[in-house]
Amino acid sequence: MKRPYVICHMLSSLDGKINGPFMAESAALGLSSAYGEIREMMGSNAWMYGTVTTAEFTDFAKPELEKNAKVPEGDFVAEHHEKMYYVSLDTEGQIGWKSAVYINHGKPSHVIEILTESTPAAYKAFLRKKGISYILAGKDALDCKKAVEKLYELFDIKKLVISGGGMINWTFLQAGMIDELSLVLAPLTDGGSGSASLFTKQPSSEKGTTVRFDLKAVEHIGGNALHLTYSAENSLKD
Repeated sequence: MKRPYVICHMLSSLDGKINGPFMAESAALGLSSAYGEIREMMGSNAWMYGTVTTAEFTDFAKPELEKNAKVPEGDFVAEHHEKMYYVSLDTEGQIGWKSAVYINHGKPSHVIEILTESTPAAYKAFLRKKGISYILAGKDALDCKKAVEKLYELFDIKKLVISGGGMINWTFLQAGMIDELSLVLAPLTDGGSGSASLFTKQPSSEKGTTVRFDLKAVEHIGGNALHLTYSAENSLKD
């Protein structure tokens, strides 16, 4: 199996939350620089985010769809010059992109959407019109293995960083498609029971299988914070 090396890189509170009031505290805000520096050192050429996170980044814009649109079967690789990629998991076709280029962490990145064969043709037509690439990974449900294999094959993505939300992190972890967890642990908690967690299964999913990690490194950063590096025991490479 040829696929990228996949790193899940996240900042969380002590109780594993990835958003909430704690993010506005100085102890968490002060870690943003270190978090970004760690990400840059990874040397990836693609970042992946889930639908909810991307919707926030795009101000919850809705796509402009044409009725009865038809598109050719299969994947679509748009002409582009960017060497960096913003990969969006969006199987239902919800993101209303304004451009095929997204400035991610200061870098122009070509947008790639991960869809399924059942994603509406009208949304695929919308992406083609915008010059946004898309790949089909699965018939009705997401096939994580096929997704990362196509990212490697069609876009030469050798290293991929997944940065949430919790459901995309869990989906790819359960599928054995995450090799490494890079966790910046902020010395905070706000007790927010409604906040998103580092790993969260889909509400409709059955109970998942437990995944074990091997601790590879611990680094003391930003005063009282830690950077923890783990390898996932269930990682599938062959």
